[in-house]
Amino acid sequence: MSLIREKNLTKKNFRVYNYIAYDENGLRYAGLMEAVSIKEAERILRSGGYKNIKIRELPKWQYYFISLFTKLSKQEVMLFTRQVAEMLKAGFPVARLFDVIALSTNNKKLALICLVIKENLKSGNAISTALQRYTDVFSPVYISLIKIGEKTGQLFDIMEELAKYQEEEFKVRSKFISSLVYPIFVLLITFLIVWGLIVFIFPKLFEIMQGFDAPIPLLTHILLAISSVLSNPFIMSIGFSGLLFFALFFKLFNEISPSFKQSVEKLLFSIPYFGNILHKIYELRFARALLLLLRSGMSFLEGLRNLEQSFDSGVMKEAAIKIQRYLKEGDYLSVALHKSGFFSPFFIDMVKTGEETGELDRMLTKLCENLEFEIRARIDTLLSLFEPFLVVFLGLVVGLILFAVFLPIASIIGTVVKM
Repeated sequence: MSLIREKNLTKKNFRVYNYIAYDENGLRYAGLMEAVSIKEAERILRSGGYKNIKIRELPKWQYYFISLFTKLSKQEVMLFTRQVAEMLKAGFPVARLFDVIALSTNNKKLALICLVIKENLKSGNAISTALQRYTDVFSPVYISLIKIGEKTGQLFDIMEELAKYQEEEFKVRSKFISSLVYPIFVLLITFLIVWGLIVFIFPKLFEIMQGFDAPIPLLTHILLAISSVLSNPFIMSIGFSGLLFFALFFKLFNEISPSFKQSVEKLLFSIPYFGNILHKIYELRFARALLLLLRSGMSFLEGLRNLEQSFDSGVMKEAAIKIQRYLKEGDYLSVALHKSGFFSPFFIDMVKTGEETGELDRMLTKLCENLEFEIRARIDTLLSLFEPFLVVFLGLVVGLILFAVFLPIASIIGTVVKM
């Protein structure tokens, strides 16, 4: 299902419509889009080659609920930005550019965004004006930088910098996520093996032991109780339903409560070693954002105001707000960073050196390279420590199960010997 989101519907006078339409090959498409009226929505769809269009207005409460769980991914925005940058570099006319992307992409929500941009260009509006409808897809700093590029005639340079920024962000995020895939996969396999031993193997062994008049050790009783719980479909279904409900509730609360999200982040920062890696990743994101603002020509004060709304991290939002306040009081950027209490001494010293030498661009670039190298090294170290830890953990679990099996066997042998 396609979805194009916008938070401030009443403010911008946009309405959300559910549409059904068919392309020239007769394929059916359905999704959500935003427009001022049904006529505008129909015009946008027809400009994309859609026919037999049916549109109805969606209730705002229903749209809000769906929008919490459906987003255009950062990777898709990154690919869109790179496409625009490369096509501008190749000399594509701006009006034609978005039409080509709309026709070539398999992502229908992105295609509709391109059609809206094309319609705005036909009406004499700027690209940034069209993007203001989709502040959940394109961040305020993204829109502001494009606006600067349009005013200065440097749209290609801005799009190129935005594409590089997003690609570097994606690279670090992918490295971090991929480093978690292996441990989670191994832990899942370990859990399934242990679950199979406890649910299927252990009860059968106990049935054999019951034929002997021998006392059952406490550890064996505990494993039997766990086995009865894990093999009960009703209890397991309640447990999985509870976990699913908790996950949905956590996601919803994380979306609507910035203070809760910030508390979760601070809790993650407190985890030994892992928290340090996460803190370095946040510092890297901030350094790249500052470098992007510097190269675009936007003032740090204006840029931080946009970044404050762009960051999906409560901790980074708080840091951006504090830095803005200190910059307004006349402090240098390095002093403001220090007063925010979030950045490491190395981060602050690099920015300070850049300010004193007039080479802030070069120092921020070096800072990003250093942080990226340090993050990779720490993640590799964490993975190398995880493997022996997992072997020990698995050995302890299997050892406990074997111990619970052999204790009653030893008791049975003792009873037989006495007889």
